Amino acid sequence: MSDDHKMTKKDKLVLGITLAAIFGGVFFIALIGLVFNLSS
Repeated sequence: MSDDHKMTKKDKLVLGITLAAIFGGVFFIALIGLVFNLSS
């Protein structure tokens, strides 16, 4: 293995933000869908 695959702090930050955005987006869509289903 070469050292090219080492994760820098910036890479970890970008990955964390990306995962948080995906998780947050899915969570909010599910939450909105749940609210609409319960209120109808």
